[in-house]
Amino acid sequence: MRPDRLLKHAAGIAVVWLGSQLAHRVRFGISDAIPSDGPVIIVANHLTTTEPLAVARLVLGHRRFPHFLAMREVFSWPVIGWLARGTGQIPVARGTASAAEALAGASEQLAAGRVVALYPEGRLTDAPDQMPGPGRTGAARLALLHPAVPVIPVGTWGPKQGRAHRWHRHTACLCVGEPVDLSAYAGRTDERAAQEATAVIMAAIRAQVVRAQGEYRRQRRLAALQAH
Repeated sequence: MRPDRLLKHAAGIAVVWLGSQLAHRVRFGISDAIPSDGPVIIVANHLTTTEPLAVARLVLGHRRFPHFLAMREVFSWPVIGWLARGTGQIPVARGTASAAEALAGASEQLAAGRVVALYPEGRLTDAPDQMPGPGRTGAARLALLHPAVPVIPVGTWGPKQGRAHRWHRHTACLCVGEPVDLSAYAGRTDERAAQEATAVIMAAIRAQVVRAQGEYRRQRRLAALQAH
């Protein structure tokens, strides 16, 4: 790795570590489902604008570095944009036909043996119960293009969106599931396969969200006992 890229990666790790500690109390366990090397696709639910820091912290905790699909606007922000470009984050022009171009960037990262993280919903979860809703097909299309790459579902619970919660340091519990089985769609990249694979991926994420909810309740009980 070039010295300038190494510097940006080190800065990225420092920002994620500090940012995740400031924004959330991040709780997760190390999972054998995330391999120590080679390409990986991480798919997760999306609760808040700050919870990607928790997902990034989880990936770093597995001694890997995440490459997120992120809004193109982020790349024009001072400092953050510099880090995003320098650490190989992937811009997405959401709501446009060119959003599909992000898959090419994600494929390049996978070909280099890296971790790509994305949110299949393509937006913040807006259901009243905060369970992830229908997904868009981007994650499934990426997975179908790379059938040998494991697709790892991550469920997050705890962070809350909105002004009332802006200055609250919420506990963020994350659970990692086993690779999503998409073998039924081997060799297929058609629209129907993408739609069906998306449903399978979203079901796997929801299962991990349920696990994360249970862990969150456990953490709350533990904190209450320690307070007394």
